[in-house]
Amino acid sequence: MTVDELSNIVASIKKKQENIAVAIGVTFTLTLCIYFFTYAMMVDKGYSGMLWLMGISSILMLLTLIYLKPISFFITRLWLGKKSAYQAAFIAISSSDTAGH
Repeated sequence: MTVDELSNIVASIKKKQENIAVAIGVTFTLTLCIYFFTYAMMVDKGYSGMLWLMGISSILMLLTLIYLKPISFFITRLWLGKKSAYQAAFIAISSSDTAGH
């Protein structure tokens, strides 16, 4: 595989990772906004189970948003990792990321 092919594949991987991160970020942010506006209704109706569900899931969504970059890379690797053209690029990305640490 030439350097140009590898750089094109790495660019497409980064683009896919960015798209996944944006999709996760927008979905979780909108969900948290809906939680914010429906919290008072849940308290008024006395739905304690839903309040627990909202609380626990909002903490998990917040943690996901904090670690969005590694999570989106993991999902991208699951999505594209089976394709033979991307396997060498993922090995190159993984080795270059660990070489600097």
